[in-house]
Amino acid sequence: MTSPTGYAARLHAACRAKNSVVCVGLDPRFEMLPREFTEGRDAGPAARAAAFSLWARELLDVVAPLAPVVKPQSAFFEVLGAAGVAALEATVAAARERGLLVILDAKRGDIGSTAAAYAQAHLAAEGADALTVNPYLGRDTLEPFVARCRDAGKGIYVLVKTSNEGSADFQDVGVVDGGLLRDRVASAVAALGATTPAAQDGFRAVGAVVGATYPRELADLRRAMPHAPLLIPGYGAQGGGAQDCRPGFAAGGLGAVVNSSRGLTFAFAKGEHAERFGHAGWRDSVDAATRAMRDALNEVRGG
Repeated sequence: MTSPTGYAARLHAACRAKNSVVCVGLDPRFEMLPREFTEGRDAGPAARAAAFSLWARELLDVVAPLAPVVKPQSAFFEVLGAAGVAALEATVAAARERGLLVILDAKRGDIGSTAAAYAQAHLAAEGADALTVNPYLGRDTLEPFVARCRDAGKGIYVLVKTSNEGSADFQDVGVVDGGLLRDRVASAVAALGATTPAAQDGFRAVGAVVGATYPRELADLRRAMPHAPLLIPGYGAQGGGAQDCRPGFAAGGLGAVVNSSRGLTFAFAKGEHAERFGHAGWRDSVDAATRAMRDALNEVRGG
């Protein structure tokens, strides 16, 4: 059965409309924000949360024409307590108002009714479009999130091969019946995805996180999960480039979005962007960095 309103269908429609597979990561740090949002404010949680909300709205105005999706990192908001959670909710709402899809990066995972509560909380009708999920507690802990995908047209991204150097500590460990733990998780992603409606191009609502910092593994996992949307972190600041992301795309140039956070949102603070723009021109720096990333990815993804 195909679903025109399922997560994968909506994501790919947005990617086509903007000719872009860029995912803009929103990782606000008060001390790194452009000065217009920090000057004259104290460093208390309420003031920081207010600055985050203002910055996010302005940032979203810049990237909305260039990127189909944004990824707020929940931790940077949660650390500010209730004010931060309110700022996160406001940021999600602002993104949706601008026609952006939202992947909430919260890496939730728990058993039974707790997982169901996380799914309901983070994938509410007015909330994020998709959520990152930790599979470490087992396949049954993913099922409440998958049920939410079926019932509400949402998506999830299961951690399979993350971009950090220490990912090998657990994800690359062999299992008793052969293969690696990441392969076992990938198999579960494919099987669980098959229980959700398919978009016209065959993609499902259950996706995977696979880092650009491991292109060989990315190619293997793309083959193992042919209909799973991929979220590819590790671009830019972590060392991944457009060529490293190439194996993540399916025929037609879709099937994955590539995340960059600091490299886009704080481009004004480093390298050529710092020299050209600085704090006063931060909007231009974000625009330029996002366009450059979009164009680099479009060159390698085909379609």
